[in-house]
Amino acid sequence: MKVVEKVNEQGGHEYTFDNGAWVCLTPGEGTWEYQKGDDEDTYISGGYVVDGCTVIDYDGCFELPKEVAIALTAKGYTLDL
Repeated sequence: MKVVEKVNEQGGHEYTFDNGAWVCLTPGEGTWEYQKGDDEDTYISGGYVVDGCTVIDYDGCFELPKEVAIALTAKGYTLDL
């Protein structure tokens, strides 16, 4: 899966995936956003908790979207969920 990363004006890290998904991580706040294509019904947001460089918990949905997990890994975090 191809991923393009950019930093937005608010300091969030935006990831665009070749499957149409979009993820934004705001590391200083520990928040994430996800949307699949232009479908607003797929929009989800939540938070994540880190211990050092390991994500140990998240909220916002039952199962973390795989694109959010990929973005967190690309940002340098390991996942221990």
